[in-house]
Amino acid sequence: MLTPWTQLPPAVLGRLGEDLSVSAQRLMQERGLSEPGRAELQRLESLGLELQTLVHALGASARPDDEALPLLDAAQATRRQWLPELARRGLRLAVGGEPVTVHGQAAQLQHALDLLVAHGLAAGVGLTLHVGTSADRQPALTLSGAGAAPDSAEVHGQLLQWLARALQWPLDRPRLRDGAWTLRLVLQAPVAEAPAEGADTLPRRHWTTQDRVLVIDPDDRTRSVAAALLRGASLRGDCVASLAQAESALRDGAPSTVVCGYPLEQAGVQALRSLMEQQRPGLRWVELVDAPFVFAAGSADGRLPARISRNDLANTLLPSLAD
Repeated sequence: MLTPWTQLPPAVLGRLGEDLSVSAQRLMQERGLSEPGRAELQRLESLGLELQTLVHALGASARPDDEALPLLDAAQATRRQWLPELARRGLRLAVGGEPVTVHGQAAQLQHALDLLVAHGLAAGVGLTLHVGTSADRQPALTLSGAGAAPDSAEVHGQLLQWLARALQWPLDRPRLRDGAWTLRLVLQAPVAEAPAEGADTLPRRHWTTQDRVLVIDPDDRTRSVAAALLRGASLRGDCVASLAQAESALRDGAPSTVVCGYPLEQAGVQALRSLMEQQRPGLRWVELVDAPFVFAAGSADGRLPARISRNDLANTLLPSLAD
């Protein structure tokens, strides 16, 4: 999948989305197409349209004048737009909170709200969208539902991560508590950076010789492939098999990024991450998963880890290291 940090011009990314949706539409006209095949083509068509909308929303960042947008009103308007789809699925979306103003572009806010709701509906449960502020008084949207949280690799979840990263909006990892999950997006003002002259690309991290990657995975093949990829990219990296070895590697200093094959929920992993974050605030964490074709971006501040497929490292490892 394409990501906003591949240095593709937005126009090219939008054209790829257009080609994807048009090709999917053509293929759906073929006779004898199976229902599963038609459903997959509809999903690809939707992805192409979502990519075009994402590029359109990101293009708003080129306009210098932000607007004062009433966040609660925007959330309630989004609910009204989603009512037909909610009725079709037999689900409810409740919107509440306090009147908060966010300064930004209406297109970006609308797209974030749509992706947030679409991602939440992937859990198949009724949702609550709360408008409020974060601990540091920044405008925030909190989506919650019962049961298991939607998979962060779900297409709308990935697009939401990409949009949040490009706009520097912190997106929290879904939190589970008392049989329910919450997902929070903070709409903070981005830190202004002077763009390179003539640049028309989406954000990308530029690595330095001070950066270091730590790969933690019990699988020998995974460590071998990762080590070769890091060497080929002239990146500093260590590949270890266990959490104990990873802790010992901290004697050489905390890494910039950790690629970990142990889930965060496993005993000891969260403690190790906290230890590293004390030494390296803003630590980037990438989870290795066994599911195929997963490339979830994570959040720019590192609070929501990226997720990539263990069996597709050749295509996903290096892009996943980008901020």
